Amino acid sequence: MDPLEPTDDLLESLYVVNKVAKQFADEASAAYERGDLTESNVRSARKDALYRTKTAVLSRVVAHDPSRVSGEYHAINGDVWLFLDVDGWKFHQPAYAIGGELTDAIDIANARSDPLDAPYVRDSAVERSDRTLAEALSRLADAGVNANDHLARPTVTSEHDRIVDVRWSFLP
Repeated sequence: MDPLEPTDDLLESLYVVNKVAKQFADEASAAYERGDLTESNVRSARKDALYRTKTAVLSRVVAHDPSRVSGEYHAINGDVWLFLDVDGWKFHQPAYAIGGELTDAIDIANARSDPLDAPYVRDSAVERSDRTLAEALSRLADAGVNANDHLARPTVTSEHDRIVDVRWSFLP
C-alpha cells in the first residue's frame, strides 16, 4: 500500500466524498420507495464505491503517518464504529475497515469492547466545503485513488434489462 500524505486538500476532498455518499444512501432509499429501481441501483452502487474510496484513502493516510490520526470507538445504532480524527477532519469507519495492523498503529482513546455511546445524528447545517463531487473525485484521482476502481462493477441492470454505466465519466 502506498502511503498518502493527509493534506488539507486531500482531507477536504475526502470530506466531500463522505458527505455525498451519505446523500446517495438517502437518495437510493427514496428511489427504491417510489419504485425507481434503476435510480436506486445506480445511487447504491456509487454510494458503496464512495465508501470504499474513503476507506482506501484513510488506510493510506494511516500508513503514511499514524501519529496524525487518533480515534475512539463509538456505539451507533447497535454497531461499533471507529471515529477517526485526521488533522481535525473527522470520519466514521466500520471498526474492521482499515485492518488490524493499521488500527493498532493509531492512538485510540478506548477499547472496541467499551465503545462510547454516541448516537449518530447528521447535522446538515455543518458545511466545511463548497467543492463539488467531481472536483473532489478528480483531486483524489490525481493523488492515486480513483473512485471508479472501487465500484463493485462498472454497470448495473435497469428495471427494463438495460445496462447502465455507473462509472464517473470524467475520471481516467
